[in-house]
Amino acid sequence: MEEFNGVRCHGEAVEAFVKSLVVGAGASEESAAAVARALTDASMRAVDTHGVRLTPHYLRGLKAGRIKTTPSVRIDRLAPGIVHVDADDGLGHLASYRGIEAGIAVARENGMAAVSIGNSTHHGATGCYTLAAARQGFAALGMTNADAIVAPHDGVKAFFGTNPISFAVPVTEGQPLLLDMATSSIPLNRVLLRRDTGAPLPPEVAIDGDGAMTTDPFAAAALVPLGGANYGYKGAGLAVMVDLLCSAFTGMLHGAQLPSFAGDNVTWPARLGHFFIIFDTKAFQPQQAFAERIVAFLADLRAQPARPGERVMAPGDPEWEALADRTANGMPIDAATWDVLGAFAKAYGCVPPAVIATATAHRD
Repeated sequence: MEEFNGVRCHGEAVEAFVKSLVVGAGASEESAAAVARALTDASMRAVDTHGVRLTPHYLRGLKAGRIKTTPSVRIDRLAPGIVHVDADDGLGHLASYRGIEAGIAVARENGMAAVSIGNSTHHGATGCYTLAAARQGFAALGMTNADAIVAPHDGVKAFFGTNPISFAVPVTEGQPLLLDMATSSIPLNRVLLRRDTGAPLPPEVAIDGDGAMTTDPFAAAALVPLGGANYGYKGAGLAVMVDLLCSAFTGMLHGAQLPSFAGDNVTWPARLGHFFIIFDTKAFQPQQAFAERIVAFLADLRAQPARPGERVMAPGDPEWEALADRTANGMPIDAATWDVLGAFAKAYGCVPPAVIATATAHRD
């Protein structure tokens, strides 16, 4: 549990506010709407590290010229089951939502679709896009590479991005099954969040400049792959898969060759790659039979015995509980982010959402 002092606001009001800020930074209405949709979606599901607190990152990228304000997104059909999206150095959120829609159209024809996205920028939480497919009845696998912040297993210097993987499956009785995880021990944004909140990092998730493990978020020079000091080869192996699918398959550079998101020169295009696979489940099994199997699997999983005071959950269960709470009680925003957003609002003449309560904690 991440602890912080902050405020709560209604999600719809936050989404409108974020959109107004992104438009204020010069982005097109369509680009701004995609960013606001993805960031609000993530925050409402308590994926706060990739939610509204990322808004300033995109605002600075737009103003500095790294991110095009009005990109000409191009979609090409490379083969019967393959779509390529050229994001034209625009916001990755717009390109990813466009890619999901194009992939769904192809999957309707062929049963499956592979979607490569190039010349893109950071797109927030990858689960926003696989979830968008699941809400339309399609299963989806998604991933993205990023600039180097994760050391290889037993390495002492960053080489991989956090290289997340997401998998979503529609569920007829309830919310979709949703896996959304970094292949690093923790996401980079958790380090940044803990710098803001003053909390130490968990043990064995980051190394300092000398390659030694550290719990100091300010000393963290690189993250450790999923699996930690002893079993990080597993996360590193997954990071290799993600990096290649998002670079070699999209025509982009791999993570270690990408410009740093936090570097001094934020005018260079990020040129990230994303990769999605869309599945029309009806092409694999009769729709009713497939739906029943998913429901039975989830019920069986959740019914498994657990340690005292705990319960077995399916991927996404904590997020859906958070969504219910935040829909009823408002989305929490940490104080540091709230102050920065307020400064941008003043600069762009935007009106912040009304505060409906103070907030004390959130999870990610």
